[in-house]
Amino acid sequence: MSEWGSDYDDLPAVPSPPAPEAATLLGERLGGIADELVEQAVQAAVQQQVAQIAKTAVEEALTPQLLEQLRVTAVQTASRAIAAAPESSVSSPGPEGIEETPPALYFGSVDEFVREYLIHHYKRPVSDRGGSAVWAPDWWSYEEAIDRLEALWRAWEFLRLDPSTGMSVWWRDHADHHMAVLLSPDGPFRGASGKCDRGEPLPYTAPPAGLFPDVRLESQ
Repeated sequence: MSEWGSDYDDLPAVPSPPAPEAATLLGERLGGIADELVEQAVQAAVQQQVAQIAKTAVEEALTPQLLEQLRVTAVQTASRAIAAAPESSVSSPGPEGIEETPPALYFGSVDEFVREYLIHHYKRPVSDRGGSAVWAPDWWSYEEAIDRLEALWRAWEFLRLDPSTGMSVWWRDHADHHMAVLLSPDGPFRGASGKCDRGEPLPYTAPPAGLFPDVRLESQ
């Protein structure tokens, strides 16, 4: 029994304060955690600011001209992809499992496209006497001409569905390009005998029967 009585002897012992070394270690650990959290917060803030700056820069760079160029590029890429893909692969399942079919072709063959549309809309005076433009009425006799005119037809079929700038894109990026090559005196029709005056349709000779079947009938 202590001199203060038995009541004080039963009190729990008060824990001693941590040794100076333990307190130092705890402080260092807390300081390290705080530094790490601050660094993470700073990195997150910097990333947010950088993302906002990048977003603003992109919005300023996307001028109407650039957006139109991107749209034209996308249309051209899609046109080439559709022209190269089998027609059966173009269709895709629609809503509720209904299969959507691709739009029907307006012309059934490259020959119909040339005969009914191209020679009447892309008129140039041509001559076999060394003029500035030449044209072969039997264009189907020239392999390069078939390939270029097939590309023109397929691009026309695709771009006609764009009611805004589709035809403008077709004339600028497709018709003017391929027709300039075909009509060139140094092009595939060099030495051809086609003749027509200004304002007249380009000369045309029908291909052999069956050379260009109507592809619309094949899908029926």
